[in-house]
Amino acid sequence: MRQSTAWGTGWTPRLLELRVMLRSLWFRLTGTVVALVVFTLGLALVATLFIGGRQLAQFIQNTSDEIIQITAPTELLDGGGGPNAPDTPVVVAPADTQIAEGPPGGVALTDGAGNGVVINEDGSITLNADESPVSQINVQIPAIVQSQANQLAQDIGSTVLVTVSVAALLAVLAATWLFWQITRPLARLRDAAEQVAGGNLEARVKIRTKDEVGRVGLAFNHMAGELQRQEGLRKQMVADIAHELRTPLTVMQANLEAMADELLPASPEELAGLHHEVLSLSRMVEDLRLLSLADAGQLQIEPARLDANELVETAVRRQSARAQAAGVRLEASLAGRPAPVEGDAEKLQQVLANLIANSLRFTPAGRRVLVSTQVNRQNVILSVADEGPGVDAADLPNLFARFYKGDPARSRADGGSGLGLAIVRQLVELHGGQVSAALPPAGGLTIRIQLPLAVTAPKRAGLPQFVSRR
Repeated sequence: MRQSTAWGTGWTPRLLELRVMLRSLWFRLTGTVVALVVFTLGLALVATLFIGGRQLAQFIQNTSDEIIQITAPTELLDGGGGPNAPDTPVVVAPADTQIAEGPPGGVALTDGAGNGVVINEDGSITLNADESPVSQINVQIPAIVQSQANQLAQDIGSTVLVTVSVAALLAVLAATWLFWQITRPLARLRDAAEQVAGGNLEARVKIRTKDEVGRVGLAFNHMAGELQRQEGLRKQMVADIAHELRTPLTVMQANLEAMADELLPASPEELAGLHHEVLSLSRMVEDLRLLSLADAGQLQIEPARLDANELVETAVRRQSARAQAAGVRLEASLAGRPAPVEGDAEKLQQVLANLIANSLRFTPAGRRVLVSTQVNRQNVILSVADEGPGVDAADLPNLFARFYKGDPARSRADGGSGLGLAIVRQLVELHGGQVSAALPPAGGLTIRIQLPLAVTAPKRAGLPQFVSRR
């Protein structure tokens, strides 16, 4: 039973590979060419054998009627004539056959000694049998027989030519139809590509096959869908940037005009508000620059061996003053073992700063924001969990999109630009990690960052080692 199962398990992938090969475009094209060649040669061979055989049989029948028959007395042909036997005329039959005197078209007869036989005036032939018996009579085929042989060769050649021509024509027609069936999906793909190039990102290809052309069509549809999605995101981002820039610029313009008209005093408080708006615009511009570099693949990192526990401690210490001002408890829970990662310390600190600032922004006073680290066999996990209102479950897939805000009532009054989580995702992916969001049962929002665990180098002189802190 186990052997049967193993046999079936071993043959199943082979059958699948064979099925894929039979559906492949290469197999279909190769099979088409081979089939057409075999069909053409086979049809030509069958037609040539059939028609040529009939013509050869007809030729044999016709030539048997045209060969001149020579008759002679039995005793003369058997060598029974004596030395003094008189000349015996041998009549050439049929009598109406013309025997020319020259070699072309004539009949040449020789006796047993090889001497030529003279044709008499009355049309008879005399054979001398005085010393040598008549052992054979050599007859040259007449010209009419030779012409029939030439005609047979021409007929067979014409038959072969016509047969091959017809077979080639049928092969061309069959190949044209089959190649049209194969290239028609490519034509549809070309038309769709031209539409996409012309700006119609909604163009798609109808997939009817599962061969290479079908897979290319699927890839094209996926590409067109991604282009359409990216175009939508680009337009949305441009609109969001315009909206985000318009609000602070409008506030700054109104305040400055009021100060110029002496409707608003240029007090330190008003100037501090304008300075805050300028800083917000500067942060947004810097965030946009960072995202543009990431999109272009030009965002570089300087990797080094880091301890994620130290990164979390530093980030919590830097955000502690802000947490105290907001009345939120900011705490850290570190793994009981080293958490080595390869990364850029500045970029990873920016990731933690964005996450902690986002949690502090939406966590009510008296609640807690917990930053923790965990280590497993392959990854280091950094988590930022808050006790805020959280988000809707439907908003989780779009939480890291640029300028995405799940609650339409939220505005820039909360101090966010809508780019913080998008930057987090870009920087984490740049380090080969993954970022995700989850809604704990107790409420709030938890952001998890998963980074590859760096392999700890063996102890060597002069190399620092990670030491657990208790």
